[in-house]
Amino acid sequence: MVSFDKVNLFSQINNTTSTDKGQGAHSVKNSKLIVFKRSDGKSVVMTREQYIRYIAEHQRNNQNPAKNTPYHLGKLDNGVRIIDSDSVKIPEKRGSSAPNANQTSPSKILSYQANIYIDNERVDDFRQGNRGDCYLLASLTSIKNTKEGQEVLKNNIQKNGDGSYTVTLPGAVIAKNHYIAEGDGAKCAITGVYRISAAAIKKAQSLSGKSYAYGDLQVILFELAMEAFRAEVVQTNKALGQKSERYLAGQYGPVNESDTLSGGQMYDAVFILTGQKSDVYEAKSNKKPMLYTPGKYGYVDANGKPLSSKSEQAKSGVLAVNHVYNKESDLQKLLDKYEGKEDQFSITVSFRVAKTGPDGVTKQGGSHALTVTKITDDYVEVVNPWDTTKRERIPRDDFEKMATGLTVAPVSERHSDNLYAQLNPNHDNNGANNSILNQIVNILQSHNK
Repeated sequence: MVSFDKVNLFSQINNTTSTDKGQGAHSVKNSKLIVFKRSDGKSVVMTREQYIRYIAEHQRNNQNPAKNTPYHLGKLDNGVRIIDSDSVKIPEKRGSSAPNANQTSPSKILSYQANIYIDNERVDDFRQGNRGDCYLLASLTSIKNTKEGQEVLKNNIQKNGDGSYTVTLPGAVIAKNHYIAEGDGAKCAITGVYRISAAAIKKAQSLSGKSYAYGDLQVILFELAMEAFRAEVVQTNKALGQKSERYLAGQYGPVNESDTLSGGQMYDAVFILTGQKSDVYEAKSNKKPMLYTPGKYGYVDANGKPLSSKSEQAKSGVLAVNHVYNKESDLQKLLDKYEGKEDQFSITVSFRVAKTGPDGVTKQGGSHALTVTKITDDYVEVVNPWDTTKRERIPRDDFEKMATGLTVAPVSERHSDNLYAQLNPNHDNNGANNSILNQIVNILQSHNK
């Protein structure tokens, strides 16, 4: 990062004339351009307006150095990544949040706060915090809503006697073993197993609704583990001299090294959480999707009963995903294929939103991930991570116009148990002998056939 003396730079802007631009900066006569030398020695030509914006941006960065501080990747302990309080993300100051209509009620926030400190070994309702991790949160909801999803997620979390928790991300372990099998184990920083200290948990709980989700301890644990995993991906990619590849589950890195939790793909999150690959629909780049407005069609309860009256309510490789579709007819075929099977599959959708979200991150027109909970011939029911207690039924035609992506993956407790039987021979879950190493080899071999 280039360093600046912001006081001197602003004095150059404010006190210069066409013939006097101060030390290090001057204009080209009659051109209204500014030529200046950065602290790295490189000369740059900008307009006056560009120069002012450039300096202002770096002034903001200097005032908030944490914004550009890379994620603190904890030490290793026998192949387990330690997440301590130093790695817990301090929230950045952001602009205005979403309209009041999208905010969670005070009573619900109180119930969410209480549940943050309760370990009931389940993923419950929550609200997305001030981070762009909707891809992870929508995936968690899609998994836990299936018949066997809660047990699958429960397999991933172990409570330790010292107040810490160990979170295993099966897909991350598969990615690690893939690198080892390819001869790149020495350069792979991925562990797939994360021990989160009691101090880290306490700090993250205090930041719920800001850096992490409001409402559920298990969700926060998964956020902390995913954040560390994706920092490992960054380090691995650097060591191997490679970039993250789209459609390569388990290796798709973060958008920003200082915020490794934000920005991701649902197929990647589901793979990391379950070890299952996905069928993926992605709209063609020239599609102009209809924007999604939360609540436009009204909300329903778990039984489909309307909660409010709305006038519009009536209206290849080992890690690669299975299939990628990009025709709108494929989207309809996928909906038909999984209609009535929602309790067996994790199903998520990406929309572009018509309003800035209450997370303060998802801006108007930006991409956002939701969970699909029901598919019929007439509508598709969705749940938004901005508030997972709300279900909304979108007419199927409108859903097709809105959807820019759909991800579907099977969720099976048997698959999870078998996977753990391969990953850790000493892992025991509900009396079953669930391990990992032998089966991981079998999985890798079967995928390579």
